[in-house]
Amino acid sequence: MDRKRIEWLIFVIFLLIDLYLGFEIWRSPISLGNTSGLTTTSIRSEMRADGIDLPPHISHKQQSGYYLAARKHDYLSPKADSLTNVSIHYSKNDNELTGTPKALVLSSGNKKKTLQQLEDFKNDPRNVPYGKQFKYNPSLSSETTYCYVQTTDYGPIYDNDAQLTINVHAGQIVNYTISYMGPISAVREPQLIISAWHAVKAMYTDREIVNNSRVLKVSLGYSKLTEVRGNIILLPTWLILVENKTTKNITVKRVNAFTAQILQGSSYNIQKN
Repeated sequence: MDRKRIEWLIFVIFLLIDLYLGFEIWRSPISLGNTSGLTTTSIRSEMRADGIDLPPHISHKQQSGYYLAARKHDYLSPKADSLTNVSIHYSKNDNELTGTPKALVLSSGNKKKTLQQLEDFKNDPRNVPYGKQFKYNPSLSSETTYCYVQTTDYGPIYDNDAQLTINVHAGQIVNYTISYMGPISAVREPQLIISAWHAVKAMYTDREIVNNSRVLKVSLGYSKLTEVRGNIILLPTWLILVENKTTKNITVKRVNAFTAQILQGSSYNIQKN
């Protein structure tokens, strides 16, 4: 395939992506006007009456976000030969690699020391492919499962297709599972997104925050929206962690930062043991 044909193919693909994203924005417009003090106060009062606690400060400031794209590709199996310190299993259907250390890898001491040991382990390319591109996320982790999310120049990716999970038991690393999206690029100019408070308010009004619960954290990142012509499209997402005061279970949900809609099928639970 000659160079001009390749350039034309790339142009057509990104034109289709641009048309799709334009349709999504037209179909789901959002109002980005400032929330009045009365409305904010009223909603906060309702939430307190429902036994819902909020962090001391949730920002009302709007930011900018991008539509991002990653090429759907098998980035992990070609790394198999370089993973000399672990036994591996690769799932082509899930594009997911599992690694089990061939020798005992200790993870002992206080939490700070354990995290440093895990950091050293994942950053060694003989153990984990692309490990340095993943950052520890305490909110998504438990005492035995340490979760790392793929980072980009635009922010972290909160998605099962861009995640590293290291399992620890009895002071040693049992195994890890990794999925990786590859290089990420912006496909549109930055656009205004809703504030953290707007996202929490949308969850509450949609009855996605149950009574007698506590909003622990609100974080901005990116999540998968769809796939177009072999490209994964991501959008800015508010990740909201809600703890049930009775059971102490933590539910993680994602809110579309362009439309304030809850991303369906995107919630899951964390059991803090």
